[in-house]
Amino acid sequence: MALLMPRWLSDLIDRYRQRNLSAPEKTLTSYDKGVRATAQGNHALAIRRFTEALSAAPDSNKLYHHRADAFALNGQHLEAIVDYDVAVRLEPAYPDTYLDRGNSRYALGNLDDAIKDFSEAIRLKPDWAEAYANRAVAYAERGDAAESEEDSARARLLGVDEARLTEMLTDAARTNADQD
Repeated sequence: MALLMPRWLSDLIDRYRQRNLSAPEKTLTSYDKGVRATAQGNHALAIRRFTEALSAAPDSNKLYHHRADAFALNGQHLEAIVDYDVAVRLEPAYPDTYLDRGNSRYALGNLDDAIKDFSEAIRLKPDWAEAYANRAVAYAERGDAAESEEDSARARLLGVDEARLTEMLTDAARTNADQD
């Protein structure tokens, strides 16, 4: 039978174990805790954990990308963009960073830069349905119907979720109509 221990005792034991870990082990432990916190929806804690990991591994594009994702999920898109920028500088050939930075730029209403990021993600990974779908939505919101239709068709060919794409395009069309 497993014993349940109080949270404070569990935290104390965890801190003691951390003292005896090597720097790479501490980084990995903080990273793992950040991933778990993100999965549990605790984005503020995830940000702290990824920040801890970055203090020991400041040249890790993966850590910057994960922290940026946590910032974005926490609604902190400006902070997310800063971390995505660092991740791009550290690893410019990773398409996911461009897609995610584009999503944060889109969330802030910066459609032109979002489209540039989605385009770069497509250049790096030409068969990525999600990148075409996101760019189609940004084009639709900007009022570029022809480009939106072209990207929507390509996203459908690549197997994007049709219902979700239609919903996103409808929302973008409403937003564009509201701006007129």
